[in-house]
Amino acid sequence: MNILPGMRILHASDLHLDSPLRSVALRDPILGERLRTASRDVLRQIVDIAIEKEVDALVLAGDVFDSGVPDVAARTVLTVALSRLGAAGIPAILIRGNHDGLLDHGRYGPLGDNVMLLDHNRPTVDVGGVSYHGLSHGGQPETRSFLPRYPTPVPGRINVGVMHCSPDGTSGHDPYAPCSVSELLGHGYDYWALGHIHKRQEWRGHGVLAVMAGIPQGRHIREAEGGSVTLVEIDGHGARAEAIPVELVAFREIEVPMPGEEALEAQADRVREALAAARAGDGPSVLRVTLSGPGAQVYSARSGEAARFLKVLAEDVEGLHLDRVLIKPGQAPAAPALVGDLAATMREEALSPGFRNEAERMLTDLRDVMPAELREVLDPGELDDLIEEGLAAVAARLALAEGT
Repeated sequence: MNILPGMRILHASDLHLDSPLRSVALRDPILGERLRTASRDVLRQIVDIAIEKEVDALVLAGDVFDSGVPDVAARTVLTVALSRLGAAGIPAILIRGNHDGLLDHGRYGPLGDNVMLLDHNRPTVDVGGVSYHGLSHGGQPETRSFLPRYPTPVPGRINVGVMHCSPDGTSGHDPYAPCSVSELLGHGYDYWALGHIHKRQEWRGHGVLAVMAGIPQGRHIREAEGGSVTLVEIDGHGARAEAIPVELVAFREIEVPMPGEEALEAQADRVREALAAARAGDGPSVLRVTLSGPGAQVYSARSGEAARFLKVLAEDVEGLHLDRVLIKPGQAPAAPALVGDLAATMREEALSPGFRNEAERMLTDLRDVMPAELREVLDPGELDDLIEEGLAAVAARLALAEGT
C-alpha cells in the first residue's frame, strides 16, 4: 500500500449541537445557559484545532445535531464553522447518527463544497489519497450491524471507515447498529472513526486502529468521561491516535471521607479542600459529591442540610456548581433492636430481584411520561444510589424517632 507520510485526520463525534438541557436549567439557570452554548463553542474550538494542526480532513461520526429538525440558528453555526474549514482547504466528512438520522442537510441550502455526507447513496469518497467509507442512520432504529454493507477496502489507498454504532462490550446507550470489534478490525480498513458511545475508547489489532471518539462536551454528570476529540496520524507504521481535550464545562464525581466526632469547622475545611482540588480546567465545573463515613451519618436523615452545607462551601470556589450531594454513612451507630431489625429487613428486601424489578418499572413509567429533555433527572444508572440514599435516610429517621 502506498501510504502517504504524515496523513492527519481530526476525528470527532456526538456534538449534539443545541441539545435541550432544561433539567439542568431548572436547577441552575446560569449553568443551563452556559451548557446550551458550550456545544457551539466546542465546535468552533474543534475547527480551530483542525486548522492549527493542518489536518487533511475533519471527520464527524454522527449525531452532529441532537434531532432531525435543528433550528436555523444551530444549522448556521455548523455552516459557518465548516466554511472556515473550507477556506483553509480542509474537507469535512460526516455521517448521520441515530439522533439526526432524519436530518435534511440541504434544508437551508448546501453546507459547502468541502462537506461530504456519506450515506447509502454515496458510501465512499476519495480525498487526498484516502478513501472514506460510511453509512448514515435513517429514521428507524438500526438493530442490525452496518458492517456487511460497508464497501471493501480500495487497494493502494488509505481506507478510513466512519460508523455510528454500538461495539460489543459497551453499555449505557441504545444498542443501535451493534457490531463486533473483531469484525471491525478485520474488515481491512486502516482506521475506524466511530461515534455513538459517549465515553472514549480505543481498540487495536493487526495494524488497524478503531477509536470511539466520545462526546466532546458532556451534558450531565453521567457524561463525565468524554471531553475530547482525536487527532489521528497514519503512515507506514500504522495509525496513531491522540486525545485532545476540548470540554468547556467539566463534570466530575468525588467522594469526601467524613471521620466521626469531627467538629463542624474541621468538616468544612475538609470539604472545602476537596471541592477546590476537584475544580477542573478554566471553565465551569459541575460536581456530584458523596459524603462517606461515620461523620456523614448526621446528614442521613436530613440530606437537604448536607446540600445546603456544601452549597455554602462551593461559593468559595469560583466556577463551581453542585449537581447533587449523596450520603454514604457506612457503619451506622448502634440502633435500638427494633429499629435495627427493621432496617435489616428493609435492606434485605431492597436487594431482592423483585424489589429492583419493580423499582426499575416505576422509574421507566415515570420517565415515559416526562418530556425527553427532563428524563436525565431520573437516570436509570442512578437507581442504586437512590435506593442506598433512601435506605440510609429511612433508617436514620427511625433511629431518631425511637430516641425521642
